[in-house]
Amino acid sequence: MSSSDRWVENLRCPQCEKTGPAELSQMDGSFDVQVDSFPEGFRVIESVHGINFYCSSCDCPVDP
Repeated sequence: MSSSDRWVENLRCPQCEKTGPAELSQMDGSFDVQVDSFPEGFRVIESVHGINFYCSSCDCPVDP
């Protein structure tokens, strides 16, 4: 059984200042980060370069 690292990123929109916690995890030995949960009012965009969070209202990237 593998273990995983878990942490919280506090998200904040630079325009409307909406905030909320996103829970992330990473399995031991893996470079892939997984989004376990994210707050209402935000959305997740996954690409080959990683995970990005956006404000659903402002449609802009948020600060982790």
